Amino acid sequence: MSPDYVDHNNADAGHGPNVLRSHVAALLHTFPDFTIEIEDILAEGDTVVTRVSGRGTHGGTWMQIEPTGSVIHVKGINIDRVSNGRIVEHWGEADTVGMLIQMSVDPFSGRAIGEPPTPR
Repeated sequence: MSPDYVDHNNADAGHGPNVLRSHVAALLHTFPDFTIEIEDILAEGDTVVTRVSGRGTHGGTWMQIEPTGSVIHVKGINIDRVSNGRIVEHWGEADTVGMLIQMSVDPFSGRAIGEPPTPR
């Protein structure tokens, strides 16, 4: 990983390996048993794309959602730019809507699925 590493999903986090370390620490706080499996990996020039699937138990607060104990399955795609054998830039997308639904949270309102709406 380059000392100039940038995660474009969290550009305000700064630069360098600590950005990724913080992201992984937060992920493991929320899903302590989280595992990732690489489904596909493609490389061309300085770009590497990985399609991944992850699994973990929701054991910590995430997006202000208290732990549910639900086992979450998520798919994602990562795009990394590599220079001199080190990751320099990262972009990633994950199915967060699917994760919310697996936690029984309505992705549009943030309320528990089946919870009546708050009167206006």
